[in-house]
Amino acid sequence: MRTLRRPDVPDLIEPEAVVPRRRRWGWWLLAVAILVGAVAAAAVTTDDRLSKVPGTMRLTGAAKTFSLDDVRPGRPAISLEALRGKPVVLNFFGSWCPPCVREMPALEAMSQRYRGRVQFVGVTFNDAREAARSLLERAGVTYPAAFDAKSDLAYDYGIRGMPTTLFIDPGGNLVEGKKGEFSEVQLRTTIDRLFGSDSPSP
Repeated sequence: MRTLRRPDVPDLIEPEAVVPRRRRWGWWLLAVAILVGAVAAAAVTTDDRLSKVPGTMRLTGAAKTFSLDDVRPGRPAISLEALRGKPVVLNFFGSWCPPCVREMPALEAMSQRYRGRVQFVGVTFNDAREAARSLLERAGVTYPAAFDAKSDLAYDYGIRGMPTTLFIDPGGNLVEGKKGEFSEVQLRTTIDRLFGSDSPSP
């Protein structure tokens, strides 16, 4: 006996949708592009972290301007505004601070290496003028060093720990900083990364 199929009963099995081969390739290409982009971003982030000296922090905003006498009598006053157009390495130090004393030869060496291209400036913190002057002479420091009698500038920057070094771009903006001692290699690495690794002036 034949079983007749009712014409009003729908087929319960839906046919599989056929995705054009070209569309499938499009999805694969999109997935690959996203993956490559993610890997590249991770590589850049990792490279940035590896190139940074431990303890350095990215900073933003305009550097606070100042005009202070040099620690050493007879030298011209130091004005941050007058240094506009050149990168500045601003180092806060105290003669009573062993890490400050230890890193001064590195600061002086790098100030000579980048002479004419990057300006180094020291600023005293909670220090007597004669004690700071004596330290600069013992360390053979030739770059300008400002005497901040009441440490107002350090407090304006929110600095508490010594030594602290700030990096300022030619436009007068803060770009990076570190609380703690720098080695000569670390200073060179940071300056080259922030301001370019062109050959320094002889």
